[in-house]
Amino acid sequence: MGHLDTIEKAAQRLIVLCQKEKQTKADKEKMLVIQAEILTGIENLAECELCGAISEMIVTMTLADVTAKLCRECGVKSLEAGKIQSSKQRTSRKQTRRTKTPTPSSAKSKTRASVSKGEAPVEEPETPAALHTRVEAQTGIKKADVKRLHKIVQDIATPMSPEHTLTYVQREAETAKIKVDADALEKAVVLLT
Repeated sequence: MGHLDTIEKAAQRLIVLCQKEKQTKADKEKMLVIQAEILTGIENLAECELCGAISEMIVTMTLADVTAKLCRECGVKSLEAGKIQSSKQRTSRKQTRRTKTPTPSSAKSKTRASVSKGEAPVEEPETPAALHTRVEAQTGIKKADVKRLHKIVQDIATPMSPEHTLTYVQREAETAKIKVDADALEKAVVLLT
């Protein structure tokens, strides 16, 4: 039984409990168990990075140095086309973040496809939005201010020592009138560099 079937059957059990004339405390406990089953099933579903479809089985495919997690249909289309046709934003982000230079051994893996089920997930670079959310959660600084601080850190032309980077960002934050606690700012700079 797949994740979608599990979700469907759990939802049907929940509907039966909700349609009872009078629910009890035991029914509420059953509903909470069913809710947990549904959430687990939903969390186990994966999204195709190309078409956005949700599927129980996603394939991680690498073609022409572009890696994506694809549903069956998009995987077949990509194999037929010989390349992964993704949105311009996603492709440019992947290409700009790629720092690894191709090696002779990586040429062999260009058409390699592996099922993500049961394998360790491939670590992808953290997106700026995810980084901003993580910094916001860890420092308590508003996301808008985190974005502004990240821009300041990115605009540093040459590598600086951590102390100089912190001093520079503190001064730039004061100039930009970003009101941030000193300890939170220090932690944010460490996370953003």
